[in-house]
Amino acid sequence: MEQIQAPRGIFMAMAKIAAEIGAIGKDKKCQQGASFSYRGIDDVYNALNPIMARNGVFVLPIAHERTSENRTTRNGAAMEIVTMRMEYRFCHEDGSSVTCQTVGEAMDSGDKATNKAMAIAHKYAILQAFCIPTEDMEDPDSSALPLPPTNKKQIEKARAAAKEDNSEPMSKPQSTALMAYLTKKHGDNRDAYLAELSEFFGRKLTSSRELTKADVSEFLEAVNNGREAA
Repeated sequence: MEQIQAPRGIFMAMAKIAAEIGAIGKDKKCQQGASFSYRGIDDVYNALNPIMARNGVFVLPIAHERTSENRTTRNGAAMEIVTMRMEYRFCHEDGSSVTCQTVGEAMDSGDKATNKAMAIAHKYAILQAFCIPTEDMEDPDSSALPLPPTNKKQIEKARAAAKEDNSEPMSKPQSTALMAYLTKKHGDNRDAYLAELSEFFGRKLTSSRELTKADVSEFLEAVNNGREAA
């Protein structure tokens, strides 16, 4: 009796896509506030779409879980923080498919938090599924950041020094948005949020007051639009 095998073209197609796609650099420039380079979801789509089309592959998004939290900033503005757990099904024209799941987080003062969270989840699903090089992504094992001070007097001294040395400190709205994100993610764990900021900027931070307007603009842009200012 002849055995009929299920179609499995998706595996060969994804291997070909991974072989064809190259590094995706940070070719865009932020035009609002500070000037910095970043790589957005459109950069990933534009690089990958023609290769996927040539190999007969498309992607179906499936939303599994959405959580949200509404907060009010100090100036009275509403801020929504959304987390989306997404599944992405990579489908081949022969009917075969594979899936992966990712989580996206985003915040927005309007009605775009859900869209941003989905875009972030989609981008990382693609980057990780195809192991797409990012040219300048630092390996987490390449450096070890020293722990920030924990003594109360040391912390206050570090904050005062950071404020004095910062010629262009973050604005109040920036501070509110930054702390909303960090508190949502880390709660009251100051060491954890300083570690995240230190890793993002590639330097030891002992206080968020060390960050300039340009720094905070870069960080929030990355959080809201896919963290590809990193």
